[in-house]
Amino acid sequence: MAMTVTRLINIALNLLALAAGVAYLVHPMPYMLWNMYGFVILLALIGNLVLICLGGKNRYLDYCYLTLFMIGMFLILLLNTFAASSVQNKTSQSVFALVLYNVIFLSGAVISGLRIMYDFRERGANSEQKEPQQPGGSRKTLRWAAVILLCAFLVIMLLLSYIMLGKSTGTNGFIEVFIPEYAVFWGLLVLAATVFVVRLQWRKKGSIANKIIMAVGIVISTIYFVPLASVPFTIRNADTAYGEAFGDVYLGDKTAAEELGFMQRPFSLQDYFFGARTASYYVKENVLFYEGTTGKDSGTKLHFDVYMPLADGGGSDFGGSGGIGGGAGYSGGGLAGKNPTLIRIHGGAWTMGDKGFSNYSATNKHFANLGYVVFDIQYGLSDKNPSLASSVVPESIKGDFDIDDMVRHIGIFTTYLADHADEYGADMESVFITGASAGGQLAVATALGITGGKYTDILDPRLQIRGLIPFYPANSLSAGIGIGGAPDLVDPSALVDANSPPCLVYHGTHDGIVDPKYASILRQTYADKGSEPCAVLWMEFASHGSDFYTPGYFNRIFMYYMERFMHLYA
Repeated sequence: MAMTVTRLINIALNLLALAAGVAYLVHPMPYMLWNMYGFVILLALIGNLVLICLGGKNRYLDYCYLTLFMIGMFLILLLNTFAASSVQNKTSQSVFALVLYNVIFLSGAVISGLRIMYDFRERGANSEQKEPQQPGGSRKTLRWAAVILLCAFLVIMLLLSYIMLGKSTGTNGFIEVFIPEYAVFWGLLVLAATVFVVRLQWRKKGSIANKIIMAVGIVISTIYFVPLASVPFTIRNADTAYGEAFGDVYLGDKTAAEELGFMQRPFSLQDYFFGARTASYYVKENVLFYEGTTGKDSGTKLHFDVYMPLADGGGSDFGGSGGIGGGAGYSGGGLAGKNPTLIRIHGGAWTMGDKGFSNYSATNKHFANLGYVVFDIQYGLSDKNPSLASSVVPESIKGDFDIDDMVRHIGIFTTYLADHADEYGADMESVFITGASAGGQLAVATALGITGGKYTDILDPRLQIRGLIPFYPANSLSAGIGIGGAPDLVDPSALVDANSPPCLVYHGTHDGIVDPKYASILRQTYADKGSEPCAVLWMEFASHGSDFYTPGYFNRIFMYYMERFMHLYA
C-alpha cells in the first residue's frame, strides 16, 4: 500500500510538471510561482528515478524510460545552450527541449500508473515477485556491454566531479568550462546511469556489487548538486559585495525593479531547466565597420551585430533586410530619446571566438529588451599560437595581430560608433563596456584607455564610459601564449586612475584558466588609485567560462546585479 501511495504522489508530481510546462509555453506567471515550479521539475525527475530503482513488474519499461531520460536530458542541455547562443532564436528558448521535458514527465506518470495497475492485478494472488531468468546469448552480451558503458560513464563523471570541487591549477584545459554550470544535468544523468546499472540485473538483487555502485553513484550525483546548493551562499556574498561598493541592490523598492523589467530574483530554477525567455528587441547582423587595405590589416574585414530596443509602432525599416526580433519593429532612428550603449567583446584567448553564437547572444537580447543598444563586435585575432589559431573563425579576422592591434581595431569601432550613433539611437554619453576572458582584458584596456586619456589617439574620446563590466578578465596573460603589446594594454589594470569608471567584475572561485587573483588585483588597484568603486562578485564553484550556459545559476545571478549596476550609472 505504501508503494502505491508513493506512486500516486509521483503521478501527481509528473502531471503537475506536465501541466505547468504547457502553461509556461502559453502564458508567463508570477515569478515566485515559476520558481516553485522549478523545484517541482526537480522532484518529479528525481522521483521517477527513485521509483524505477525500487523496481516493479516488467523491467523493460524501466530500460525504455532510463534510455529516454538519459538521451533526453543530454539533448535538453545541448538544445538550451544552442537556443540561448543563437542570434536567430527570438526567444532564446528551445521548443524541442520543452517538448522533451513533457515527454519525460508523461512517461514517468504512465509508468507509475502501469505499476499501480500491475500491483492491483497481482494482489492476493502471488505477492512474491519471481526472480527474472537470466537471459542468454546475444541478450546477455548486450546487457554486459550496457553495464560496461554505463560504469565507464560513471568513472568519467567521478573524475569531472573532482575537477569541479578541487580548485584547479590550470591543468584541466577548457574541459572545466563545461562542468559546474551544467552540474544539475550531470547529477541527474549520473543518478539515471546508476539506476540503469542496478536495474539491468547483471548481478542478483541486493548483491554487494550493486550496493557499491549505488552508493558511489549517489555520492557522485550529490557532488554535482553542490553548486546549486551553494546558490544562496553565492547570492548572500554578492549582495554584500555589491552593497558595500554601490549601495542598495534592491533599488529601494521591489516595484521599481518590476516596472523597469528587471529580474525580480537573482536565480530561477525553472529558467535553468527551460531557458530564460527573451523578447522585445530588434537585431541587425553583420554590419561592416572596417575593411583593411594595407599592412597587416590587408584583407581584414570586421563586423558587428547590433541589438536594439523596439520602438512603438510599425514594422522595421532599419537597414533593409536581415533583422530579427519580436513584437513591434524597430523604426530606425525613431526611438523617443537615446538609449544607453553596451559594447560586448568576445573572448577566446585572443586567437578564437567570434561575435554572435560564441558571445552568448541571449545576454545581448536581454539588455536590448531593457532599453540598451547593444553592439557585439569583432576584432582581429592572432594566428601566432598554432594550437589555438586553427579554430573555426572567419579568415577575414585572423592575422599577425597583437594586443595593440586588437585595441586599435576596437578603437576603429568606437570611432564608427561615435560617427553613426544617431542611426542606432545609441547614447554616447552613457556607454558600458563588457567582455569575457580575453574579451574582458580588452574591455578593461578599452574602457581605461578612453577614461585615462592615454590612448585616445586610437580610442574615440567621444564615448563617455559610465561603467566597466569584465568577466574573469585575462589581464597580463596574453604574453604567456606569445601575444605581446604595450605593457599597460597587456595588463590594463595599470591604467586605473582617478578618472576610471565604476567597475563590476565576475569571477569564479574555481577558475583554473584565469587565476582569480587577477580580479582581486584589479579591485585592489581601484582601491589604491581610483575614485570610483569596484566590486568582484565571486561565483562559488564556478570555473572559467561558467557563464557559458546563460540560463544557469552563475550567469543569471550576475545579470541580476549587472542590471542594477548599469541602471545606477546610466
